[in-house]
Amino acid sequence: MSTKSRFDLPRIGVGLAYRPWFVRGIEQHRDRIDWIEICADHYIYRTEGRVARAVELSERLPIAPHGLELSIGTDAPLDMDYCRDIAQLARAVRAPWYSDHLCFTQVSRIELGQLTPIAFTERTASRCAAKARQFQDMLGVPLLLENIAYYMGIPGGAMTEAEFLSKVVNDADCGILLDLTNLYVNARNLRYDPYEFIDQIPLERVVQVHLAGGTYEDGMWVDTHDHPVDSHPEVWDLLDYLCRRAPVRGVLIERDANPPDDFGEMLAEVEHARAIWA
Repeated sequence: MSTKSRFDLPRIGVGLAYRPWFVRGIEQHRDRIDWIEICADHYIYRTEGRVARAVELSERLPIAPHGLELSIGTDAPLDMDYCRDIAQLARAVRAPWYSDHLCFTQVSRIELGQLTPIAFTERTASRCAAKARQFQDMLGVPLLLENIAYYMGIPGGAMTEAEFLSKVVNDADCGILLDLTNLYVNARNLRYDPYEFIDQIPLERVVQVHLAGGTYEDGMWVDTHDHPVDSHPEVWDLLDYLCRRAPVRGVLIERDANPPDDFGEMLAEVEHARAIWA
């Protein structure tokens, strides 16, 4: 399948990550929220009722599932049972695409409980690309790989992160979920230019964007997902720069902790992102 046909995807707008503390606000303001992103891992490995709940949600708002445990960077074959469960969920909610992280989260089937970076080498990129292509063929919809936040250079890497990401997605013929907050955090902590990073990746493959708020602690930015995006307003500038250059189909606001008392704060972030994206 060619890049053009694979990424001929709908523009789904600006949405919110579906979290328990936002359920009521999302239900009350469905006219102002274009779509939701669910954590796919919360809807598998359990009873059929979980999938039914996801299907019920998808009948009210479009859903793009987002995963945590694909562990594309693990030096081991894919967990095929996990992949089949995810593919079933994606079909059930009529997902336009599916996303997970370009990292590893498991070693010998043991979950690490974190997104762990991998060495940026040709060998690792080829291995990740082969696994991504295999999983994408099972999914039946485009797979998007997300850049993660990390806090030190990974030993042994001969490539930049932009070169590594580009090789993986080009070789796998998959898409990119560009987390602009992660990009900002990495660029500030590791001292590189985030705009040059954007210019160096295949922009035609950038399908979705994540935005969240982090914190500045002990001289370092930390990707905490527990503050407004305005905690580092430069991320809005990165979104504007990206949207002028890439065919972004969807933008998502994340808040994984410390939810605001007033849901209007989240709606304001959605509207801000929509104004830039549109």
